[in-house]
Amino acid sequence: MSLRQLSHRSIPKDSVLGLNYSGMHDTALALVSPDGTPLYAAALERFSRLKQDGRPPYALLNELPWDRIAKVAIPTNGEFVKPTEFVSQLHPIRLAKPHSINVLHDPVFYEFVKRIPCEVEFVCHRISHVASSFWGSEFEDALCLNYDGGMANDPWFGGLYRANRKEGIVPLDQFSAEHYAKITLLYQVVTALLGFTASKHEGKVTGLAAYGKPSERCRAVFYKWLKEGFLELESTLRWIFPYRDEISARIVPNGTRLQEFCKEALAYPREEIAATIQDMAESHILEILAKARELGWTSDNICLSGGLFANVKINQRVSEAGFKKLFVAPPMTDDGTALGAAWHVLSKQHSFKPTPLRSMYLGPSYPPEITKAVVEGKGIYFEAPANPAASIAALLAEGAVVAVFQGAMEFGPRSLGNRSILASAADPDINHLLNERLNRTEFMPFAPIGRMEDADACYLNIDRVRHAAEFMTVTVNCTDSLKSLCPAVVHVDGTARPQLVTAECNPLVHATLTEYQKLTGLPVLVNTSFNIHEEPIVCSPEDALRGFFESALDYLYMEGVGIISFKGNENVAFQYMQKKLRFPSQKTLELKEMNELLENELSAANKGLEEKEAVIQELSAALNAFRQAAQQSSTH
Repeated sequence: MSLRQLSHRSIPKDSVLGLNYSGMHDTALALVSPDGTPLYAAALERFSRLKQDGRPPYALLNELPWDRIAKVAIPTNGEFVKPTEFVSQLHPIRLAKPHSINVLHDPVFYEFVKRIPCEVEFVCHRISHVASSFWGSEFEDALCLNYDGGMANDPWFGGLYRANRKEGIVPLDQFSAEHYAKITLLYQVVTALLGFTASKHEGKVTGLAAYGKPSERCRAVFYKWLKEGFLELESTLRWIFPYRDEISARIVPNGTRLQEFCKEALAYPREEIAATIQDMAESHILEILAKARELGWTSDNICLSGGLFANVKINQRVSEAGFKKLFVAPPMTDDGTALGAAWHVLSKQHSFKPTPLRSMYLGPSYPPEITKAVVEGKGIYFEAPANPAASIAALLAEGAVVAVFQGAMEFGPRSLGNRSILASAADPDINHLLNERLNRTEFMPFAPIGRMEDADACYLNIDRVRHAAEFMTVTVNCTDSLKSLCPAVVHVDGTARPQLVTAECNPLVHATLTEYQKLTGLPVLVNTSFNIHEEPIVCSPEDALRGFFESALDYLYMEGVGIISFKGNENVAFQYMQKKLRFPSQKTLELKEMNELLENELSAANKGLEEKEAVIQELSAALNAFRQAAQQSSTH
């Protein structure tokens, strides 16, 4: 179902659209009914096929049913207001001296906002994050911790809040970007130092950390960077092409400045570096929460939001830090603020009665006849089994890899069974096999997907995070049984990042797991995202077919079609590979365009330098002439 299809459905009048656009990354929108029910949510990247696409979503806005929308909630402050009080009672790392921050939105941002054909309400970025976690939780009240890398027009990069369903969200303590160090920045820089892409591959560092041990020598170096060299640390990464329409902004390392840190850090093994930064990040958050407890800011429940809490190991440590229940915003990064901002605006109304999130299947879905027409139009051979779940389970039991394309696309960073790749978790070599086919480099094992009713047999203390585990947002310790039966989904530290499925939420996957367990006795399957390397998760039928054939997976189940086998369709696969060779991908095109833009900017900068040098030479000549004249005058 596209937005245009959604507009023909019964959308309650006075619904609110949350729209995250910052000119940087994670452009997304979320349409929410007056009672708080999410109707539709998706990130721009799924349509543009560019990860973390941060450009304006003009095409998506053109499809919206504006006559049903009362207001657009944008998760950023309308302007920057310098706070009079900046001291945090919780954050443990205050900078040696405050540094000025240039965090104002570009005029292009306001030009975009003016084009929105509806009343706009700006919502604090922090509150938007917190709302995205609290209103989707099962809690009546909770402490809410938010932490990310910052946002334009925002003096804060995180804080602790108290949330209550009757009283809303109230700040308790906030972290000033001018006065306190960001552990998120250090994690980004370490990610780049280890050869990964900052702001994308931090999860690889989290996985790598389990293979090493944190050290005091490495910790001392990192703390020195945070406390004494924060400005220099900040200069190692920069955003290029922000607020552009033609190319998505991205963060890139400053090679010269990063090299200075490389010399000091890379004296240590990469596993030790990864383990140390992971341990520091965990300890940092636990110290904040311990100080909150000392101040009497306590609750049985904790909600987490912001980019830092994409780190599933940190989330586990928080869940073990004296809380009975934990919930993490399923879209914890900035795309989730679209949903949070809409919820916050609606929370001021009497009609607002949100229920706990049970599904993140909020993106586009495709009618069976459309999917079938695409498949048949390409001459693809398929079989339509009477019982798809039983057929898929049988293939998986034989060791096949099966991609699944069904229903509405997931909102957020995780594939949750509608755009997933499934495989047996019994074979520890499946991780290597899948990484090879999908051209991935992963240190974290693939996640297990299993039935809710089997959770206690697989995981320890699962009740603390049962709701969070429906969305694959936290690691948990595994039982000896799971470690023995399904080693492919258990990390070297004995943890896994599960997704728990109910029959109500995802009937096909739940039934497949049931049939698979009957055949094998195994309670879980491998679940990894269905996408081509370095592309977003697939969205459309065409995305699914291209991803399937280019990755040479064994089978693809498509709702409304049936099961497609790679064998027997090699001619179609050959066509896709030919097309891939003939036509560059969207990412390749963007890289080419980026290279041209950088060359143009470098040329303009060099021309500017040449002009400045000419002016300097003229001024220098004039100054020398003046000095000579003055000297002659003084001698006479």
